[in-house]
Amino acid sequence: MGTTRSYRFRNYDITPDPMGETTFAAACVSGDDADCGAASGEQVEKTDVDRWIAEHVRDTGHGRYRRTIADYALAEPGDWQ
Repeated sequence: MGTTRSYRFRNYDITPDPMGETTFAAACVSGDDADCGAASGEQVEKTDVDRWIAEHVRDTGHGRYRRTIADYALAEPGDWQ
């Protein structure tokens, strides 16, 4: 006799956590052989990261950046399928 299995899937509602703080950051990835590596550090305001990028461009001429945005999310179990 074989064994049968039954699987059920569950939906989840994922929403931003209003208690969490969104942060922004940028790192300079310009360079011929290696990335510059200069970084803005995590900032609460996007405009602070934009200002850091503008100043880094002014000072170095570097024009390529990796930006990250981090936030918190809530996951609420939904109905079983």
